[in-house]
Amino acid sequence: MRIVLFLAVAANSLDLVATALGTHWLGNREGNPLLAGLVHHHWWLFVLVKGLVVPLLIARLYRSRASVPALSIGGLALVTLALTVAVGQWLGWIAGALHVATAGPGL
Repeated sequence: MRIVLFLAVAANSLDLVATALGTHWLGNREGNPLLAGLVHHHWWLFVLVKGLVVPLLIARLYRSRASVPALSIGGLALVTLALTVAVGQWLGWIAGALHVATAGPGL
């Protein structure tokens, strides 16, 4: 269970960093795959959600593992899966953007 907790927190952190890089450094106007509107129109609210609300949700799910183990494990697994997919989408987009930017003419 602790490994799932670690993976959820790590995926959330990576998603926040990838969102910042993709949206603000590389100019992706689509934004975070899960929270696109929030990223572009309310950046600080997005950071608050990703930096405070999601970790609090993860911590709450972890604390509830004794009272409702199925919900806790399922919730943490779902959060981890969603954030891992978002990070994967970002890494794919960033790799494609960097490849196109560095490709020479005729490639």
